[in-house]
Amino acid sequence: MPLLLGLTLLLTGVGLFAVLLPGTSWAYSDQRFVLCIAIWLTTCFLLFQKLAFRRTDSSGDWLFWILPFLTVFVLGELCISTYRVEPLMFGFFFLSVFLFGAYLSRIEELDIAIGRASILIGILALLYGCVSLMNYGLALSDKNPDIDEVITWGVPNIRYWSHLATWLIPLLAVAQRCESLSALPLVRFLIFSSGAIWWWMLITTSARGSILGLIVGAALVGLLLRKAALVWLRAAVGQMAGGIILWLVLTLIVPWMLFGFAEPRSVDLNSSGRLPLWREAWEMSLVNFPFGMGPQSWLTHSIITDTLDNSSHLGHPHNMYLLWAAEYGWISIAAFGFAVAGVGKSVLARTIEHRSSRKAETIMAGLMASTVGAFVHAGVSAVFMAPASMLVGFLVLSMFLGKFQSPVVATRERTSRPLVFFAKNVSVGVVLVVCLVSGFFWMGEVVRYYKDNIEDRQTYKGQGSIYSPRFWSHGDFPRQ
Repeated sequence: MPLLLGLTLLLTGVGLFAVLLPGTSWAYSDQRFVLCIAIWLTTCFLLFQKLAFRRTDSSGDWLFWILPFLTVFVLGELCISTYRVEPLMFGFFFLSVFLFGAYLSRIEELDIAIGRASILIGILALLYGCVSLMNYGLALSDKNPDIDEVITWGVPNIRYWSHLATWLIPLLAVAQRCESLSALPLVRFLIFSSGAIWWWMLITTSARGSILGLIVGAALVGLLLRKAALVWLRAAVGQMAGGIILWLVLTLIVPWMLFGFAEPRSVDLNSSGRLPLWREAWEMSLVNFPFGMGPQSWLTHSIITDTLDNSSHLGHPHNMYLLWAAEYGWISIAAFGFAVAGVGKSVLARTIEHRSSRKAETIMAGLMASTVGAFVHAGVSAVFMAPASMLVGFLVLSMFLGKFQSPVVATRERTSRPLVFFAKNVSVGVVLVVCLVSGFFWMGEVVRYYKDNIEDRQTYKGQGSIYSPRFWSHGDFPRQ
């Protein structure tokens, strides 16, 4: 439990407030450094713990489903590339998520731990929301009607803030319904206010990808858990209703009373320039089918389609799956589908167990809605590329995997035959050594890439440099 709460405070705090913290660089780079160090050290620590304590339980069985996906990213290091940073970032991220999820599944009072982590997230989200309200008030005092541009802060762009909203909003409903708050109505109200403020920001900035992801996630939760999800659904709908009321008052009525007009951000029904990016990524994925054009080739390849040549060429195609297909090939998507199918089968089986239960599965519902929402959102944005999103996503995915792997009732650890037990420990030891050695090399590459990025910023004149979340915010580079 202390490890989960400590990581929640660190990673969520850095994801939300890095811009307010003293650092060696600006917030985006600080978040990326923290992410790299966290996923590498977490991976090594959990492998060492598994080796040292000689566990024989089956909590890490789900790793089988992710192995092909991890293998694709590891093989990406064999491609010729100026900087070897992104393949291992993806590899360490997903490996650490599954290892940490397996670790959490062994906690005896996991629901209590996740509930407290959700409350901590709710408090941090409330602090962020209070600063947003302050920025809103300052904008009105400066007679600035463009409040949608100022209420989200700490990330390069509104859309990358919306990644955080997709991950966190379902957990705010979990925090509100946490049993430990039953005797503290004031705290419950504050958590509700946090959810309402975040929904207000989401609606005011008309973050379509996040809203779509949250709706799909909530619908799937309702379909699978049914009555067991009613408590969470009520809290989630209540927070959304509070956000709509705040939007009516703060975004429409107050500006109209002060300025005589209100200009809410419109909801575009077009692709916002994504179609040329998607077409380019599709064409890239077919060049070396099914192996892709190599890591970071989106930044360095010669443009294939005429439509992209005449439009904004950002640091990613606003679709994680097409990006992986373009750079790592369709084999990466097949491996990803294999992982989703394997984990999804286990998740479905677990939800069926709880479907007819009279017990409210608030935590399960919130984690499922957050995870499904994020993977849906990734279809139109760089959810698994932007560092703030990956910091928070690491926590949510780990808790999701831990919750769905945890035994329904206490079970004894399985005993393995000596030869099998020895083979498992040797395998874990080999992986630990590989992770340690490759991690040292990788962190050296991260620092080298960062230094070259700082040097190139002095003369860089391209577009999209602050809206392109590749490894560094300077996304239309390296050193061309």
